[in-house]
Amino acid sequence: MVRIGLNGFGRLGKQLLRIAINACKKKCASDVSRILMINDPHLTTESMAYLLKNDSLYGKFKSEVVEMGSSIMVDGQRVEVTSENKIEQIPWKKCNVEYVIDTTGQNANCNKASMFLTEGIKRVIVSGCSNVPIFIVGVNHACFELNMKTVSASTPSLNCVMPLLKVLHENFEIQEAIVTTLEPLNNHDKILDEGYGAISSRSSRSCLNSFFPIVSTSSQKFVDRIMPELEKKTESTAIKIPVPCVGAVEVTAKLGKEAPYELVKHRFNDASQGYLRGMIRYTEEELVSTDIIGDPHSCIFDAKAGIGLTKCLVKIFAWYDCETGFANRVYDLANYIGSRENCSN
Repeated sequence: MVRIGLNGFGRLGKQLLRIAINACKKKCASDVSRILMINDPHLTTESMAYLLKNDSLYGKFKSEVVEMGSSIMVDGQRVEVTSENKIEQIPWKKCNVEYVIDTTGQNANCNKASMFLTEGIKRVIVSGCSNVPIFIVGVNHACFELNMKTVSASTPSLNCVMPLLKVLHENFEIQEAIVTTLEPLNNHDKILDEGYGAISSRSSRSCLNSFFPIVSTSSQKFVDRIMPELEKKTESTAIKIPVPCVGAVEVTAKLGKEAPYELVKHRFNDASQGYLRGMIRYTEEELVSTDIIGDPHSCIFDAKAGIGLTKCLVKIFAWYDCETGFANRVYDLANYIGSRENCSN
């Protein structure tokens, strides 16, 4: 078991706590990682309990949640709550926290991530991509080394993109690929036109009335770091779409081996039942985005949405839940690192 502390209790933090609580129900509590403490300077304990119990997308949490002043009880599990603004002042030692998961996306670079390494913290897992090692469960997580104290679980879109590229490259040898991600709304998007805090002119516009190009989080430099064998073979674009929670990925790839689309589908089906089980789900249902809400997989390969153009040129399409899917992979990464650490001891 790894003793985890969360920094930030937004959409990702809440899903992580729900996943950890449910994991404890299914297995002996000593066998799974537990979240023992949450730090969020913007929320009261009462607000955390309310938001954990109620979710506009995922519905009521099927656990007993009780607010207790400086902590919340979830099915009898006590989770301490603090509200420190400064990273170095968060009292993780109070709960003997071993791993910190930063869910804010604001501390992805090495300098900021390393600030969490106080009071006995062994590891820090951040969301977002910067200059810390990036690990995608199912793709390159086995490359983790025990001397790495700060690591990144990347982004929801990259967790969808990379398994797709892995299956394509290992079976058909990607020569060139263009990735387009359709990225859903988050709390940083503007409901009405507003320039304050916008990172670009387009992002200052109302996200409910428009869809528009944005900077991709699946850029070539991050793909190359995760799969060096694809160096300079991919590039990506992204579009912000006016829906919550569920996004999609489209990959157009020129391949080194002949790849009739029926064979491509077969290879993805094999991967979903084999070495990428739990990461990829294969479907031939005619799904829409709302059907994906709550799906724990990194990507849902939509067999009917892809197409083959020539013998070596294909377009594939996959869905992803950017909250539940990503939160499951972050939790998996923490468990994997913990298991590696236990083996070394």
